[in-house]
Amino acid sequence: MNYIRNQFKEIRSGGTPVLWRKMRALPIWLLWGFGTSKYGSRVTYYICIVAIFLRPSWAEAHTLLAEVLISSGRFDDAFAAWERAFLLKPDWPVVCRRIQASFFWCGQTRAAQSIMQRYIDAQNDFARVHQLDKLGIRFLREFPAQIGHIALLDSYVKMGILGQRSPARPVVLAARPSNKCYLDYWRRYLPDMITDPLAIELLSPLSIYLEDSIFAVMDSSGKQIYKLRTSARAIQAQWEVEGRGALLTLSEADQERGWDRLRTLGVPADAWFVSLHVREAEQGADVARNADIDTYRMAIESIVAHGGWVIRMGDPTMTLLPSMPNVIDYAHSKIRIDWMDVFLWAKCRFFIGTQSGPAWVPPTFGVPCVITNWSSTGVRPWFNKDLCIFKLHWSEKEARHLNFAEVISSALGWAESPAYLASQGIKLVGNTPEEINDVVIEMLDRLEGKLRYSVEDGELQERFNRLYVDNIHNANARIGRDFLRNWSHLL
Repeated sequence: MNYIRNQFKEIRSGGTPVLWRKMRALPIWLLWGFGTSKYGSRVTYYICIVAIFLRPSWAEAHTLLAEVLISSGRFDDAFAAWERAFLLKPDWPVVCRRIQASFFWCGQTRAAQSIMQRYIDAQNDFARVHQLDKLGIRFLREFPAQIGHIALLDSYVKMGILGQRSPARPVVLAARPSNKCYLDYWRRYLPDMITDPLAIELLSPLSIYLEDSIFAVMDSSGKQIYKLRTSARAIQAQWEVEGRGALLTLSEADQERGWDRLRTLGVPADAWFVSLHVREAEQGADVARNADIDTYRMAIESIVAHGGWVIRMGDPTMTLLPSMPNVIDYAHSKIRIDWMDVFLWAKCRFFIGTQSGPAWVPPTFGVPCVITNWSSTGVRPWFNKDLCIFKLHWSEKEARHLNFAEVISSALGWAESPAYLASQGIKLVGNTPEEINDVVIEMLDRLEGKLRYSVEDGELQERFNRLYVDNIHNANARIGRDFLRNWSHLL
């Protein structure tokens, strides 16, 4: 009651402007309050309809309506609502980025790409009309924000080396990089980095019209096509065909202090180690990427049995590991720091990860990865040294696993929204301890020169690759041998 009383006091003292502001925020309050429940979405939907009737030019209401329609699976209507919002506010990034993300989590990649392409085209048209393109600068704002995005600088730099990127000068805007040490390693290729917050604030109005984003880089012909990970795949494929190596090398100073830190934790000087990161505990549409650290214990024991150490990476919010020989729970240690993260990515014998940003970092130093619990079957990791196994899609309605073709050829190949998957009667099934252990053993055998693939293994791999013939998201990472053997009936 006190809250309501305070609201009336604010309206009484502020008059009509305050009343209007609170009415405009009401649909957002309701959506947050009810979540994406069927009842909450219905209430918010009707409030949006009324708000749009009272004020047709209110872009925010059209945007919120699009989100509600997406949550209800009404994708065509949602796209139409977005178009109305975009026409009203074409220079408002939220109209595009937020709705694009909502479509993306539901696996609606064509709609997501179409939205961002319209936005990019509008920004480029503005830049040409007002001659901003004459400056010869491309700003990079998205890359420093998350560790996986910094790792995507690998594709950006390779695109330039291969002559596929605009000759314009790239300028990185990095006020608060997710890992400063790792970003600094890219200065060799991208020396122009601005970190001063005031300078970035002043450049921000200009940078949105001259931006290369993680999925949309202006090419050498002056075109900027929005592609969901496909450009990185194609660039890496060409890079590997030409026999080129990794771009980054850990500095001697970082190597020395990294080994010093490990020795303080009991790791012998002549030891080798595997770094492990399992995404967990985060909320939001991408929780489908999470996995259970307990299911990795068998693989950890196999690494230790082979004479290695395991360094578990992450942050203190993660589940504590039980005490085990030759295992360090670095995520909960006092030595966590950005440069040590880079050392652990760059000097591990191989990296075990999930569909999360850290898994993209080791390959930039030439380190192979074992990618587990990958949830987006429609697109594969693109480094040829990597091994990958997927989560499976279980149809609760049909009481069976969907085959790989059914997933890859549909929105399910991309969808990660728990609400959307539930609406389709689909449950993602994480990898078992045995599946994770099998693919880790496969990597150990490969690195020890003991790995042998049979003719049948080659045929299974080829059958899986053919599922992507009409899909540009195929890539070079090999699918785990035993995973394909066990699930060959899904091919």
